[in-house]
Amino acid sequence: MHAIIWKPLRTFSLLCLPILLIFSATTLHSDTEDSWEMLESEHFQIYYQPDETHPQDIADIAEDFYPHLNRLLDGIEIGKIEIWMCKTQKQFQAAAHAPIQDWAVGCAFPLSRRIVIQNPRVIIDRKFQLSQVLRHEIVHIAFGQRTKSTIGDIPLWFIEGIAIYLSGEWAPHRHDVMFEHILSRSIIPLSDLTERFPIPERGAQLAYAESLNAVAWLVKIAGEEKLWEVIDLLGEGHDLNTAYKQALGWDLATFDAEWQASLSQRYYWAALFSNSYLFWGSLGLVFILVYLLRRRRIRRRLVELEQQESQVDPFFRQDNQS
Repeated sequence: MHAIIWKPLRTFSLLCLPILLIFSATTLHSDTEDSWEMLESEHFQIYYQPDETHPQDIADIAEDFYPHLNRLLDGIEIGKIEIWMCKTQKQFQAAAHAPIQDWAVGCAFPLSRRIVIQNPRVIIDRKFQLSQVLRHEIVHIAFGQRTKSTIGDIPLWFIEGIAIYLSGEWAPHRHDVMFEHILSRSIIPLSDLTERFPIPERGAQLAYAESLNAVAWLVKIAGEEKLWEVIDLLGEGHDLNTAYKQALGWDLATFDAEWQASLSQRYYWAALFSNSYLFWGSLGLVFILVYLLRRRRIRRRLVELEQQESQVDPFFRQDNQS
């Protein structure tokens, strides 16, 4: 799970989205027991503590991914991105300046170009891939830099959907999460994921899954260039509602409704199971169809047997009898 810190005036959410409390290196340095070292690469500065992390591995992952940001940054020079590797949960919480949930492993400060992540061992223990966490947070930085003038008003579901989609995260469990909640008819409208995600991890997992699903559906129905058109419009200072209307011809409310309607079509069997009358009615029709087909085969076989019995075997004909 990831966290973002963007701007003032929004209420705290589990993703720390609402408040941009400028993260300062002095916060991490305030603990006299901490001794930070820094490894610098072409686009990143990796801050770490000796014997706790592998800074070169972090730098390699980050630099390998950086060329994938070319389209998103669109020629913008953003300066070097700081990546702070925290040794403990306490240090991670202090660095974030926000009540991040215990299951969060990364936090991005897009406007100040800083990423704070848990110790890689913690990330691995929680069954996350370090490369995915880093790519996700790096996309947050790039997207925030590209949309500085409007980032505070962009719905959280779109921000997270973009980060997951453009970072190329492969998380098949999100399909299972979507299926489960379509089955239980508990999908959260995108309009309810504008400023915050649910605090419990289970609810947050659904919010992340929906965010990716909504962005991926936009690409499916309109093409990836339309997604980039939306991002370009955001970069020009338009809000997301205006960007959607100009690029897609839909406002956000229409997109939300159409996306929700599409779920029952794309997850047909989940929709079938979610309606008990439809499910049992369909199941009954299947049994009736199977019964009729089987009965037809039996009748056909009986007719064949009757025809065979009506014919006299040549051996028993009169001219063959002794």
